[in-house]
Amino acid sequence: MNSDPMPTATSPARCMRACSRGLALALSLLGVTGSVVAGERKIDLTPFTDGTDDWRTRELFTGALVTFYGQFSPAILNYDDGGRSRGYAPVGNSNKTSRIGLRWHLRHAGNWRPVFRAEIGITPRPSNSVNLDTPQDADWISDETNLRKLELVLEHPRFGVLTVGQGSMATDSITEVDYSGTKVAAYSDVSAVASAQFLRFADGRISDVELGAFFDNFEGSNITGTYPDGDRKMRVRYDTPSLNGLVFSAAIGNEVFREDGSTNADVALTYETRLGDFKFASGLGNSWTADERVLSGSMSALHVPSGINLTMASGGEEDGGGFSYVKLGVLRSLWTVGDSAVSLDFYRGNDIYAPGSRSRSVGLAFVQSFDRLNMQGFALLRHYSFDATGATFLDSTAMMTGVRWVF
Repeated sequence: MNSDPMPTATSPARCMRACSRGLALALSLLGVTGSVVAGERKIDLTPFTDGTDDWRTRELFTGALVTFYGQFSPAILNYDDGGRSRGYAPVGNSNKTSRIGLRWHLRHAGNWRPVFRAEIGITPRPSNSVNLDTPQDADWISDETNLRKLELVLEHPRFGVLTVGQGSMATDSITEVDYSGTKVAAYSDVSAVASAQFLRFADGRISDVELGAFFDNFEGSNITGTYPDGDRKMRVRYDTPSLNGLVFSAAIGNEVFREDGSTNADVALTYETRLGDFKFASGLGNSWTADERVLSGSMSALHVPSGINLTMASGGEEDGGGFSYVKLGVLRSLWTVGDSAVSLDFYRGNDIYAPGSRSRSVGLAFVQSFDRLNMQGFALLRHYSFDATGATFLDSTAMMTGVRWVF
């Protein structure tokens, strides 16, 4: 561990005032006339219509299409633990981890549309793994824990979707429904950008407690999962067809990349609709193992003409900790290059680190999209505060800026 002299810590009130002023300025800049393109790009199973018009799609000798996709999200992180400030560059943005994948569209069997999908994470030096002890941590090599998807998807317009293999459980992203357009920089998992950073005691000593121990967005069973950005297991999953925007999902699976992995089952209900000028989406999930039970969910609403949006999430573990999260944002098309989005969010966690512990965070985020390049530029300022029985920690601040390219 490192021990350093302690300068005056940034007060939470000062940070919140700065964030509020920043949001007010951004809202005024976004107040000009503009239209909205809501939400974020969704990667689905639909192949491109013509395999010759896009470099991502190739036709096999059997006539089947293979579509390649992915994203890369490098960033620069600065973290101030109240006693020392240090920069880490470059890092991988752990909010939206870099990955590559393929979808192999197999021959149809009647109305069943089978697709084989494989996806691996390739995030080098993720922002959630660096700290003062490992400032040069470089996770350049993918191991088995980076296998995000290896699955067979059977889709039927009447009977729904059956998926078998390594991939998302039903509650993956259940607390991350978000229309703000700033999810690449800020969402309900507020610690993702710097979760391995050590907290500093009020007397200036560095502790061995990591920031991520105080924060959780209770995304299904991810509180004990291998993956830092999603609840994925070797599982069988079923999703019903959409009934006016309502989808029921259920899955049962097992963690195969950890010796102590246990069987996990979960169910989720998601809903998405548009009512006049408003878009609305929500999700509610229940996940359980032999040792824990988690109930969590989120919702997001967007007023399309103005771009004003509200996102909320909440959840917790039975007989354990819980959290609440709210985000207010504006999403506008100010320039022809793409949407501009700004958001201010607040996080509150209780009993996550230990009974009686509290965690708070406020974050200001800005994202600019460049549609022709399939790219986004982003910036984040986030303040953290912590309270625990028998220990007093200094507040800390994380700043991150970077880009994300999706193909």
